[in-house]
Amino acid sequence: MKQTVSIPATDINVVSKSSVLTMWLNRENQLFSSVLEDSVSNRQVCLMTHASLAFSALVCAGFVSAVPALLCLAWFVVSLHLCKKGGLR
Repeated sequence: MKQTVSIPATDINVVSKSSVLTMWLNRENQLFSSVLEDSVSNRQVCLMTHASLAFSALVCAGFVSAVPALLCLAWFVVSLHLCKKGGLR
């Protein structure tokens, strides 16, 4: 008799989705690579987008009051730290 091992389909699906996301994040972004004339991955583009969104919120919060501006400043500093940690200079 033949012995087989069965794996639930849900486990395979989770692994394949995470590997597809990882592959997409590591793929080179053509637009930013052509503009910056250097190899830029989709992960780095997401980090730059996060930092620019935090900076925009910081500028807008500066017109409201000090507390939102300080919160947005902290968010902006964290996003810059993530950019540096993610391989951006």
